[in-house]
Amino acid sequence: MIEQFLKRADARRCSLSQHELERRWKGLRERMAAKKIDYLVVQSQNRGVGGYFRYFTDLPGGNYPNAAVFPLDGDMAVISHGPASPAPPANPPDWALREGKVKFNTPAFPNVWWEEGWDAEKAVAYMLKKKPRKVGFVGMGNMSAALYANIMKGLPGVEFVNATDLVDELRMVKSEEELALHREAAYMHEQSYEVALESICPGRTIEEVILDIRIAQMEAGSEEQQVAIAFGQPKEPHHPGQMSWGNTVIRRKLREGDIVNLLVESSMAGGYWYDMRRFFSIGPVPAAYREAWEIAREARAIMAKNCLPGLLPGVAVKACDKFLKSKGCPPENRVSGHGQGLDLVERPVFLKDELCKLETGMIVCLHPTAKTKNAAVCLSDTYVVTESGAVPLYQSLFDKDEIAVVG
Repeated sequence: MIEQFLKRADARRCSLSQHELERRWKGLRERMAAKKIDYLVVQSQNRGVGGYFRYFTDLPGGNYPNAAVFPLDGDMAVISHGPASPAPPANPPDWALREGKVKFNTPAFPNVWWEEGWDAEKAVAYMLKKKPRKVGFVGMGNMSAALYANIMKGLPGVEFVNATDLVDELRMVKSEEELALHREAAYMHEQSYEVALESICPGRTIEEVILDIRIAQMEAGSEEQQVAIAFGQPKEPHHPGQMSWGNTVIRRKLREGDIVNLLVESSMAGGYWYDMRRFFSIGPVPAAYREAWEIAREARAIMAKNCLPGLLPGVAVKACDKFLKSKGCPPENRVSGHGQGLDLVERPVFLKDELCKLETGMIVCLHPTAKTKNAAVCLSDTYVVTESGAVPLYQSLFDKDEIAVVG
């Protein structure tokens, strides 16, 4: 175990403590025992959306699906892309596994239909060793239909349940170690804001600005970078937000008088996220945007004040909508906030249908939008729920929310 830790510590920029993972596993198994669940099955489809898999394993997603079979007792098994038997499984390397050494590889490709049952066959064979009576699927929105259907086919007579809520109960409330990793992401976003102040100016394209921010984030140790920019002249339709993915780059360059809407949602080493949206003005800030900014800032504060332990997120949504309407703005027509962790968006979500009550230690991103006759402004930051409401995860970055004059 010590040698394994040393190899992992040498090879990885960030590795969760064994104590943190054992805290999760213990809590998960207590909940499994209460529900009489023998195994949990979780899958990651890609790097960007794989928080459930990483929550169990401390392994990021990859270009191919990765699955884990988590037992009520015994070793967790990890199923990844790699060489077929009889070759020994090569992925992930032994030193990266955090519990046991049970791993299976298949050379399956998601786009090859006749291979779609291979990963499920490994999972079924592993679970059949103990003849399960009840199996829970976790994060079914992240799970392929092939894995789901073929596991059910391979385990006739077994009861299957959606066990995502069981995991969410534990996952939504962050430990001190997780809060510290979120703070690292906040520090990186503060750096990104400073880069944006220098990078946004007339004559540049948004692709150039996005690259400046992403490169700075990667140099700081970021794992995933999501940067979007919408921009345009006041009272004119704005060019929609672009992530600079594929053939979507807007060639029109930034000009004097442009309003720039910047959204930075990136994860730091360890896989934990932050969410920052800020506005910039190339030249003096138009009065209409300053008015909308003031409304958005107050709406966000109202939401934070109503993020009290024991309340449903809908309470904050209702209070925010009431305030927006009092200012002549329409109520929020999208999700105005959500949880964060190893996924950019996780529960609880700030919709009236969310049944999960807020708890101390939850990480939430709040981002209401103020739409006036002549402008629309959204501010976004990441908060932590406390006994007195949601407080900014990083006050220094939170205070830098004015519409900055650049260029």
